Amino acid sequence: MKKRLVMILAVCMVLTGLAGCSGGSGDDSAGGEKVFTVAYCNSGDSDVFDKLKKDRFNDLVKEDATIKVVNSEANMDPQKQLNQIDDAIMQEVDLIIVVPIDYSGITPGVQAANNADIPVICLGIESEAGDYTFVGCQNRDAGVMQAEYLADELPESAKILYLSGTPGLYHSVERHDGFCETLQEKRPDIELLAEMTGEYTRDRAQKVVEDWCQSYDEFDAIVCANDQMALGAVEALKAAGRLDGVLIAGIDATDEALKKIKAGEMAISIRQSADALAENCYETIRKMQNGEAPGERVIVDFEPVSVNNVDDYMK
Repeated sequence: MKKRLVMILAVCMVLTGLAGCSGGSGDDSAGGEKVFTVAYCNSGDSDVFDKLKKDRFNDLVKEDATIKVVNSEANMDPQKQLNQIDDAIMQEVDLIIVVPIDYSGITPGVQAANNADIPVICLGIESEAGDYTFVGCQNRDAGVMQAEYLADELPESAKILYLSGTPGLYHSVERHDGFCETLQEKRPDIELLAEMTGEYTRDRAQKVVEDWCQSYDEFDAIVCANDQMALGAVEALKAAGRLDGVLIAGIDATDEALKKIKAGEMAISIRQSADALAENCYETIRKMQNGEAPGERVIVDFEPVSVNNVDDYMK
C-alpha cells in the first residue's frame, strides 16, 4: 500500500475523539476506541464458497465492538458491485472489502476508492489495477495441483473432460491454464476430449455432463474449476450409471465435496479455506486499525484433499 494509505490510517487512530468515517456513526466508540466501519461487498450470496467467507467474517467481527460491518452482495453482476462500492464511498466508510466478480471489472471500483482515500482489501480475487491489499490464494496453483494428482492416477492414454468456470473471469483462466499446462508437461499422452463452461454452477455442469455421456463412450476423468460443478458432474454420472471408474476433481473442498470424496464419488478437491481467508482478512483489518501497513499480499495456500487425507478436514 502506498505511504499515503499508512498516513491515513495513522491519522484515523489519532482522531479517536472526532466523528468517524462511518456513514452516520458519528461519535460511536467502543471502550474509547473509534469504531471502524467496513463495507463488505460480496460477489453474490448464491456462490457457496463466497457466502462461506462472508458468514465466517461476520462471525469473527460479531464480538468485536470496534468494527461495524455494512454488508452487500451483487448477485454476480459486475456493474451492481461497482455501484455498491460507490455507495460505500458516499457513506465515507473506513475500509472496503470486496470479493471481486472479475479481475478486470472491479478495477474502476478500486480506483474510485483510492481517489477517496479509502483502503481496499480484495478478498479471494485480485484487481487488475489500483492500490489494494490482496488476501487470497494463487488460483493457478489449484489447477497445477489437480494436474499433478491426475498425472499420477490416470492410466496411459487416458481421456478426460474439463468443466471450466465462467468464461473471461481471471480466476477461471488461471485455474484452466495451471491445469492444462502442467498436465501437458507431465502427461502429454492424456487426451482432452472436450471442455465447456459450467458457469461455476451445479445445474449447468450437470446438464453439460449429461450431454457428454451421450457424446463419448469412454472417458477417465472430469476436471472441474470448482466443487459445485464437480457435484453436478457426480449427479449426472450417477444418473447415467457411469460414475464407476471416472475420477472427478474439484476446487474449494466444501463440506459436501468432502463427503463425496469420503464416499468414493469424487477423487480430489483443492482446498482453499473459507475460514482461513476470512480470518486473514480480519487480522489485516486489525493491523490497519493499529496504524500498521498491511502489505500488498496475504497469501493463503491451497491444499489437495483426497481419500488419503479427507478425514483431516471433515468436521
